[in-house]
Amino acid sequence: MLNSVQLRRIHLVCCEIFVLAAMSACTINIVPPGTPPAPPPATTAPSPPATEVPPVVIQPREPVQNTHDCRRLQNAGMSFTQVVQYWYGLGSPTDMDDDSDGIPCETVYGEKNAPATTPATTTHDCATLQAQGMTFTEVTAYWNSLGSPTDMDDDADGIPCETVYGER
Repeated sequence: MLNSVQLRRIHLVCCEIFVLAAMSACTINIVPPGTPPAPPPATTAPSPPATEVPPVVIQPREPVQNTHDCRRLQNAGMSFTQVVQYWYGLGSPTDMDDDSDGIPCETVYGEKNAPATTPATTTHDCATLQAQGMTFTEVTAYWNSLGSPTDMDDDADGIPCETVYGER
């Protein structure tokens, strides 16, 4: 039989074990004698620490509607050809053609980007366009850039300037 001092020591040792187990997040299972041992608990690999990924910020391009600012058009990603078509579509505003030579946005895109032929002014007169040296392909592109005005397509068949360039 155990005396009180021995019981007290056992009690202290057990308390120390429980405290240590609690501090280390371990569990102690007291199993009565003769009980078959339980299988070990399943262990899972610790998951790697989450890494902080900074958010991706995509700056939307500013819409370019009805602006005459050539720098803004370029910053929006418009090519020189697109700017020329846009300029024609606006009615060839003079504030986009600083030197009044019929070529817009030269201060931003440079003079080397000048198209081979451009109408001096916005015109729907097919004879004038032909006299300026525009080919049928160039006239068709010009007509499209203007929004396909009906007065350039006399028979409304979707082909401009047939009266001057002939049926195509």
